[in-house]
Amino acid sequence: MPKNTREIEEKLKYIGLDIENIPACLKQKETIKFRADKIYDDTSYKIYKYVDIKDIEIFVTPSDRLDDLNQKFKKASYLADYITAEENIEENADNIEKYTSFLEMLKKLDIGKLQELEEAQEQLNKKIPYEVKYRENFIWQIFYSEASKKYFMLFPSREDSVESLFYVIKKKIQSEKSKKKELIYVPISHLEYSSGILKKSEITDLENYLWLFTKSWPFIYEVYDKEDNASLQIVGQTEVYDKIKSIYKIELPNKKEAGEIYKLIKALFILESEMKYTFKVYVNEKGELEFFYELKKLTYSTLAEFLKTEFLRNKAEYEKLSTEILFDAEKLELLNKTIKKQNEEYSFKEKQIVTFLECKKSFFGKMKYFFQGKKASKKFTNEKVEEKQEKSKEETKIEEENIEEKELYTIEDLLKLGSKLEEKRTKYKNIQMDIRAAENKKENLEKKIKNATLYINEIESHKKSIFDFWKYANKDEVALLTESEEKEENIHKDKLKKVFDYEDDIEDFGQRVDEMQREVFSKSECDAIFAIKSDIKSFEILNKDKVLKKDLTLLEKSLKALKKEYEEDIENIESKDFDIFGNIVEDNTKIKVLNNKKHREIEKEKYKILNVNLETKLEEYEKTIKNYLTLLKEAYGKIVSSYDMPIYNCTKSEKENNGFEICSINPQEAINKDEDEIILYKYNIKEQMPIIYYSNIMFFDNNNKTLPLGMDISKEVLIDLDKFETKLISRKDFKLNKMINEYENQIQTIKLYEYSLEIKGH
Repeated sequence: MPKNTREIEEKLKYIGLDIENIPACLKQKETIKFRADKIYDDTSYKIYKYVDIKDIEIFVTPSDRLDDLNQKFKKASYLADYITAEENIEENADNIEKYTSFLEMLKKLDIGKLQELEEAQEQLNKKIPYEVKYRENFIWQIFYSEASKKYFMLFPSREDSVESLFYVIKKKIQSEKSKKKELIYVPISHLEYSSGILKKSEITDLENYLWLFTKSWPFIYEVYDKEDNASLQIVGQTEVYDKIKSIYKIELPNKKEAGEIYKLIKALFILESEMKYTFKVYVNEKGELEFFYELKKLTYSTLAEFLKTEFLRNKAEYEKLSTEILFDAEKLELLNKTIKKQNEEYSFKEKQIVTFLECKKSFFGKMKYFFQGKKASKKFTNEKVEEKQEKSKEETKIEEENIEEKELYTIEDLLKLGSKLEEKRTKYKNIQMDIRAAENKKENLEKKIKNATLYINEIESHKKSIFDFWKYANKDEVALLTESEEKEENIHKDKLKKVFDYEDDIEDFGQRVDEMQREVFSKSECDAIFAIKSDIKSFEILNKDKVLKKDLTLLEKSLKALKKEYEEDIENIESKDFDIFGNIVEDNTKIKVLNNKKHREIEKEKYKILNVNLETKLEEYEKTIKNYLTLLKEAYGKIVSSYDMPIYNCTKSEKENNGFEICSINPQEAINKDEDEIILYKYNIKEQMPIIYYSNIMFFDNNNKTLPLGMDISKEVLIDLDKFETKLISRKDFKLNKMINEYENQIQTIKLYEYSLEIKGH
């Protein structure tokens, strides 16, 4: 028997299919009506179900998976047409082609992959994945015909991976033999939400609402359990602190709970988008989203109370502003009256001064002005000014309309009041600006009047004799009449600083600091920076002012751990002949890739840098670390931060803020630990503070000068906390929900300590 024939028979045997005696479950040809909606996105799945294998009709279509769905269905044939018994295949050419296609698919079948698929479905039968979807769920291509009320598999014969087809065939045969249900957990392609829990429009709204609060689009699935009970399951991501993101999951098992969550989130969305409220979202100990306003948790049951509290608060502010506007309007009216009188007085004095300046231009003018009399100018008298109100009493008094008080308030009530309150705030701000402008104008006019009065008095003081007046009037310089319109103010402008944003800036930033560090640091200094990252505990021990006997015991323990690692990796280490080639352990034809960029550099080896092998003695290791400490202290301070930026360090327990510390500029990377409780330290580094970056040059020798610029290996930095004064400025806890595997999640408690740093002695 040919090898291929044997392989096909073995595969047929494994799936339990006898071509000569086709099972009845594969012979059925139920008519199915189906037409795809062209606007539907067939690459996403909204509905996940446990479906009985016997309820799935199998079609095979001579097409690719991504071809037009209507065309695929139009070309499709029943599976039975593809596995017709051998003696019947010569009835027509079409049967021969289909049978040949079936054999080709059998050849593609990988039994190992089919077994993996079976194991995966066994797991799925025990538990639905936490994120609902699962790896390679797209392979099933199972649809539901609303018209025929029937499930069907539409398998493209040109698909390279055929295991899903033969899985369904195998389970159909097993189910027929055992007379038992064989359930499969799959996404149902091209199927919309049933609207049994929330309407489709409400689900769309919910996606938009959640995006506003989380800045990430959620995935909303309709999930059916083995008893065909439906639930809505919402899975998404949200930022819980700085750039740290957490997954969240909301399960809505019935219409009542879904309606309450929908109404809560919709209400908060309206208030935030239309009334400028700011609601915070957090992940709780169950991995669900919680909403807070000013540290107060909001739920559907407390929403009515929240609306009432906010309505009454806004009402009190509205009434207070109305009263203040009334008083301010009266104040503004008095100021305007005073300003009008001041303008008239200043105008009168200004005319008198202008007359003098015109008269002094000629002999007869001077004589005429002198003989007007010692007090020729009339003293200004306040004339009664007709009062002219700029605003009607109806505009300035408290509105007559009473704001109705009720037991319960709606979103509509709060929005209406909010609109009125916003108008009132604008009106109050405007009248405050008018008052400040009027006060400035009044003050400036007072100074102008004072200066004008002094000038006029100066003129009059020289009219005692014609000779004094003549001499004074012949002066070329004339005193200034007025001061500046506005009082000179000292305006202190803060220096604009560059702000570091990890997601936007890290690529360019990494290249700049790597280029700078290559110029500043020697190879020995780079080795020292690499060395402390490889064994920071030993550096901490020997960096103490006084090293005790117990410290040396810890150092020896650290060395033993390194030796153990060395021994476990000895085959790989011995394959590199350090003695002969030194740093050139591979020839320069060896091409490597770093961040999609090719280079020919050799990555540093920690055992070589630390001078560790199976024969290394404690004294030798101590000397190596001390030498590197000296280099580190010389290197530290050569590079300073070009940004104000936060850096993060994560520990299992609280620690002292001293000595060298390796931190990350990526907060998500810093908290990549498996513990249920993590302590996260945040240090706010300021521009021009000393810092060292773990850029690419710290991990490669760059002998060939081909190493790409950047921070592609690590996003970590090295700081010396002994150089800083640290001040605790924030302490808070938050929850982080992360995936362990497809079925399990972990809720972590993050205890955050945030510190500001100042350089000692500054």
